[in-house]
Amino acid sequence: MDIGGGHVTAARVDLNTRAVLPGEVHHVVDPNASADALLNAWAAAALEALAGNGPPARIGIAVPSPFDHAAGVSQMTHKFAALHGVNVRDGLQDCWAGTVLDGVPVAFGNDADLFTLGEWWGGAARGTGRVIGVTLGTGLGSGFVAGGQVVTAGPDVPPDGELWNVPYHGGIAEDFASGQAVRRAYQSSGQEDYSASAAGIAALADAGDARARAAYAELGTHLGGILAPWVSRFRPDAVVFGGNVARAWKHFQPTLEAALPGVSCQLTTHFEASALLGAAALGGEELI
Repeated sequence: MDIGGGHVTAARVDLNTRAVLPGEVHHVVDPNASADALLNAWAAAALEALAGNGPPARIGIAVPSPFDHAAGVSQMTHKFAALHGVNVRDGLQDCWAGTVLDGVPVAFGNDADLFTLGEWWGGAARGTGRVIGVTLGTGLGSGFVAGGQVVTAGPDVPPDGELWNVPYHGGIAEDFASGQAVRRAYQSSGQEDYSASAAGIAALADAGDARARAAYAELGTHLGGILAPWVSRFRPDAVVFGGNVARAWKHFQPTLEAALPGVSCQLTTHFEASALLGAAALGGEELI
């Protein structure tokens, strides 16, 4: 399962082929709903995705931070406020009581970490040892995986494995590498359309707009600058990029690779499904 700000996605994953199976379920969920409404919606999506099949080996769930993954307790206040301090694992298992999911083990992981784990396990970085994953959306997400394990501490990674708030150019990394950063770069070029989204700017770049292309080229340069010290420390075999902004890959890949010479930079092969793959692999040491 993948829990987003306003959605829940659930799917079965084949542990042998490392693939998301047909029948993926995607539901819009009100993040301001009550705790019971949220838990019931998430639990129902999982049952719907199961589609009458037998119980799975386990349930993996990708969630935003902050969240106590080991305890299963939400610490979020900026979204899903009704779940703050709630044991989500217990709540879901209560919802599944008497169903085929009753008693199935549940594990949680950070969504960006599981994007990276999914790309390592069954995506663009499959077969490698060490991977950095970067998700580009409204903000900047990141994950570090070594030997199938998410790394969040130690001298080779930023605190908690998160790049978004590392100091960069007098601010933080997310100020320079995100969908909002692309918008600001485009706006600063003197364009009149200040409402253009990152996707809209990508469409302009596709059509040959030089300033739109320059905004994405700037994104690639900044991404390289942000990643360079951590690439040097973590020594990844690949750096994989995902998130909706990464759909404009061709517009920032050249400057990104110029800023990270010799580094294998890859576009995700699964986009939204990567976190589902990572959730399936979560806790599955026998899969490594």
